[in-house]
Amino acid sequence: MAGKPVIEIAFDTPRMEEKLLAKAVTAKGAELRLTNVKQNVFTLQKTSLDVCLVRCVSLYSAIHTAALREGSGVRSINSSEAIYLAGDKVLTVSRLKSANLPIPRTAVGLNTRAAEKALEKVGLPAVDKPPIGSWGRLIALVRDIDDFKLVAEHREMLPSSYMKTHIIQEYIDLPNRDIRTLVVGDEVVGAIYRYRASNDWRTNVALGGEPVQAFLNDELVEISLKAAKAVKGDVVSIDVFETTDGSYLVNEVNGVPEFKGLMKATGVNVPEKIIDYVIASTRR
Repeated sequence: MAGKPVIEIAFDTPRMEEKLLAKAVTAKGAELRLTNVKQNVFTLQKTSLDVCLVRCVSLYSAIHTAALREGSGVRSINSSEAIYLAGDKVLTVSRLKSANLPIPRTAVGLNTRAAEKALEKVGLPAVDKPPIGSWGRLIALVRDIDDFKLVAEHREMLPSSYMKTHIIQEYIDLPNRDIRTLVVGDEVVGAIYRYRASNDWRTNVALGGEPVQAFLNDELVEISLKAAKAVKGDVVSIDVFETTDGSYLVNEVNGVPEFKGLMKATGVNVPEKIIDYVIASTRR
């Protein structure tokens, strides 16, 4: 590579994170290309891009954007494979388990009948989630069989066939919070507690969860890096549960992570960390 690296930020819905990343690219002296994937045509021809930073909210827009750029010989961060592995929760828990990471007790039913048997194996209370979704959407706390039947009936009405799959996990009695870490390359750049809102059992910041800086101990760093590696992610966030005995369970991985809550709580300049990593990757 000669001259300034050419970095594309590909998005479908511009958020604060994408605006901050764009400013960081310019501040670092790299050439910025902004691409709204809803308006762009991908030709698979050779381009002048060095790296595509994929920031699409839609999972399949993110996967397809990364794959198409890779088809043009452009490195994508994250890769299409990493976004896919992190974006489908069945694939995620399978990879986490294969990497010998601690996860909640889990069973999967590919239809309603199998899901009811999965619930019997996991026990009540449990959490029922579909393979794909973010911001806590369609995740249900199942306290009894009537709760499950309501969830299953709702899922059966949805048009997407993959929504008929139920990931059943044990309900972890959290201390009113969970932990989110952010991995950039080989570094865990920060961690936050996400305290759940008083009217919700979920901790998502998008649902009113409050981000507060968390202490990054060696164990949390180790499992975060191992989880990122399990899904082959360069820039990912890791959601972690604390159990009552003080141990950790890895819950989910996000392949297109939001980070404004972590920035607010920790003061870490996340866009700079990400763009430094992106630029360094063009020099390898």
